[in-house]
Amino acid sequence: MSEHDRQDATDPATQPHPGVYLTHFGEKGVQAYNLHLNGDHVLPVPITASDAEWKASGEGRFVPPRNADHWAEASKYLEEHGIVVLCAPPGTGRRTAAVRLLRDATDGPLPLFDLEPEWSGPTVRPLPRQAGQGYVLDLSDLADEPAGRLGADLAQLGEELRDKGSFLVVLATPADWHGNWTEPTLRFTVRLESPDAKALVAAELRAHHRGERVVWLEGAEFQEVWLANPHARAARRLADLLVQASDRGQVQTLIDQFGDWHTEVEALLAGDRTKGNRSPVLAVRAMVWAGALLHGGQRSSVIKASDLLLTRLGVPRDPAGVLADATTSSRLTAAKISRDGDRARHDVSKQGLPAAILRHLWDEFPTQNDLLRDWAVGIAADRDIPEGDARLVTSALLRLAVHRHDRAILDALAHGLRGSRRPLVVEALTEAAGHPEFGRYVRDRLRQWMDSRNPPDSRVELVIEICGGSWGTRQPALALTRLGKAAGHARFGSPSLTIAFRQLVLLRPDYVGKAVAQWLKDTESRGDDEKLRRQTLGVFLALVSSDEGTDLVLADVRASPARSRAVQAWQWLLSVDAAVHAATAQLRRWQERFEGDPERREAVLELLADIFAPPSRRSALDGLMVTEESAIHPFWREVLERAAHRHRAAEEARVS
Repeated sequence: MSEHDRQDATDPATQPHPGVYLTHFGEKGVQAYNLHLNGDHVLPVPITASDAEWKASGEGRFVPPRNADHWAEASKYLEEHGIVVLCAPPGTGRRTAAVRLLRDATDGPLPLFDLEPEWSGPTVRPLPRQAGQGYVLDLSDLADEPAGRLGADLAQLGEELRDKGSFLVVLATPADWHGNWTEPTLRFTVRLESPDAKALVAAELRAHHRGERVVWLEGAEFQEVWLANPHARAARRLADLLVQASDRGQVQTLIDQFGDWHTEVEALLAGDRTKGNRSPVLAVRAMVWAGALLHGGQRSSVIKASDLLLTRLGVPRDPAGVLADATTSSRLTAAKISRDGDRARHDVSKQGLPAAILRHLWDEFPTQNDLLRDWAVGIAADRDIPEGDARLVTSALLRLAVHRHDRAILDALAHGLRGSRRPLVVEALTEAAGHPEFGRYVRDRLRQWMDSRNPPDSRVELVIEICGGSWGTRQPALALTRLGKAAGHARFGSPSLTIAFRQLVLLRPDYVGKAVAQWLKDTESRGDDEKLRRQTLGVFLALVSSDEGTDLVLADVRASPARSRAVQAWQWLLSVDAAVHAATAQLRRWQERFEGDPERREAVLELLADIFAPPSRRSALDGLMVTEESAIHPFWREVLERAAHRHRAAEEARVS
């Protein structure tokens, strides 16, 4: 990198990071260059002043973990080894602690990056090793036990980074970070606890200019909260509630809400014991849970969902069983579900109650999670349930999945919602993929689906729609790799793939252009990699199947080697039986578009002549040259004449 390409950094909140091309970064700073479709690589995502953890790690706001001696050790280990492993469950404030450690690692500000791995399994090979940088790598929730050398390789990487004035903080969970492979890391592994909840809430109130409310925390209403000393994520949630309170009188209600309405939920599930109520407890509970899943949905949908759950639980719902049961009205009353026209709702004065009911259901009956998940997804998939109500179900399940880090719920939605209901799962996974914490798991899942050998067509189409939609435009670098993998499974000429690339070209042309150029280059250099070639050909054909994508390609092929790679891509497409029909259709579209274009006709003719210069590549011209009237089309005749002339000139040059 030349000196004029560098930018000096003073305040990382407002200034570019040194040694970083700003054009490499887009939304959230995800790097778009050097993206490879296959193999292991890592994307560095800059941590800036807009990042929530950057703000929370600032002086005057940061509250250190409760175990102060371990916190001191973490700083010491990072300085001595260049790396430290913070071992703690998600939600304990460990990422904020990681950012704070890196901010304090040197006297001057370091450019900080989250590392977004794109790999089949943890390895240090693709991790960056630049000088004067700080990195955060989340290795939580490992799918499989890592290779035995990972611990030793991390220790060696730390030494290398320390020598360059760089540092790495690894986030891990106690459930994952154990076994022989972790032994080399024990000398720089620290188990952290959450900060003191009361101190953290006070700091957050002051940070949000509500310092006068800190005195509220001394009230008797908070006594049980401070005794429980909730983890950092929960404490920040409590602080947010207190910031939004209109006055001191709301505190008890907010504490009940913070406690997930536990007392209220338990009372609902106990059933209505008033005299004359014949509703069995299970029937009432089914109605409570159905009402939470479909809060605000049509009354008929809530009733149907309740009955379907009872059926799954083996309660007779034949006509005799239904007529012998308590009336629907009494079950709704016992479940404290009110009617609003044809809509049914739990108590709207208790904000967050429906979500709290579902969390309680999954937490208190963990052995039934599979049954409950199948029931809930089945409601969303049921065509007799109105689409608006099905959307309520998918939204409720998404919130539950994010809260629990439950990938099984997302998998069930992806598998269970098809056909006309697929847009609902596209919406849910699109939102989840961009979630600041849970999104990593969703993005991993999208990649894993496309890395499998033969994913079902419905799964491929799902990934294409997500990556070509709003998430793809927000995080194009991550979306493009998954879209490229999906292209390896989609049929040539896939309309959905064309639409996805057209959308990204319209909104993120630089990302698309550079990614496709990288893949064409990789395909050229790794000629024996059939998987990569199939993926790249699918991408290239999708790109040239829209006017916008075609224009992007034509703008890039004016110079070699981009021109020779595009020519080779066309030639490959015309030699693959499965691709010939779709490729020929696009060439005919090019003819229709450019034969009357005085500005670009010549450039397109020259490119087509390059494609058909080798005689072995001209078989596709037969179907293009002859019109329906059995005449020779002048555009393609000219292409053939130029191609033949080019071939003769090359042969004469070779002989001479």
